[in-house]
Amino acid sequence: MYRVFLLMTALLLSACATEWHVRQRENGKATLRLQSVRNSTLPENGLVFIQPSDLRAGDILFSAEGSIRSLGIRVFSNAAVSHSFIYLGDGNIAEAVGSGTRIRPLADALQETNLTVAFRRPDLTDNDIQAIIAFAEEKNGSGYNHLGIALQAPFSIARNACELPVIPRAVRHLCLNALATITVPSLGNKRLFCSQLVIEAFNRAGKPLTTVQPQWVDPSDILHMREDDIATIAPVAKLHYIGHLQCTPSLWNASCQAQSKPSAPPQNSFQAALP
Repeated sequence: MYRVFLLMTALLLSACATEWHVRQRENGKATLRLQSVRNSTLPENGLVFIQPSDLRAGDILFSAEGSIRSLGIRVFSNAAVSHSFIYLGDGNIAEAVGSGTRIRPLADALQETNLTVAFRRPDLTDNDIQAIIAFAEEKNGSGYNHLGIALQAPFSIARNACELPVIPRAVRHLCLNALATITVPSLGNKRLFCSQLVIEAFNRAGKPLTTVQPQWVDPSDILHMREDDIATIAPVAKLHYIGHLQCTPSLWNASCQAQSKPSAPPQNSFQAALP
């Protein structure tokens, strides 16, 4: 019985959603591809290093550090990132950490991390960006949502049952929504954790990233809303990869070598030519 429990626990923690996709090759032939969630921050067509000057206000940044806390978050979410925050422009970011929501220089944040990657919702207007900045300024100095994090922890484990391989997308999303409704009640937005801040800011701008409750979402969920990935929580719009400000090899990012040509098909996919 003990071994069965360990086996089930390992299966749940390693659960990885998959979907079949049809892609067109350069020769015009269709390829049927079984794609799984991409837990790395590296794009399929090669890593690009950028500078802070390449960022725009409203960009979403993800990071990881060498702490035990960061490692624990990455292990439970099975992703390369443990933190998400928003670039506000003029060298500043907004983030929610243990001490609360704060605005501070991006340069200070980069000194504390060894992985930072940027993504962008391309349809943001100037008014949308101003609304995101206004929300961040409004929440600056507010408390951290410790209770929300505590409630999200068991959900982070139990939700893997909804993400077992080859479960259809509609069933997966229905399962996640039902489970989250039971285990993660809405607590409002007076206090925020990092990914909740990101979701709430885009909601305020009228450009939501997803329609689910912000308290359900962790940093890896937002990361999976990018192009060429399997979104574990249904996105409203796909995020575009901008580039890496920092990259350090890890269990999830095997290499940080920038590539000048398209990479080979990733190892987390299976491809077959269609007749």
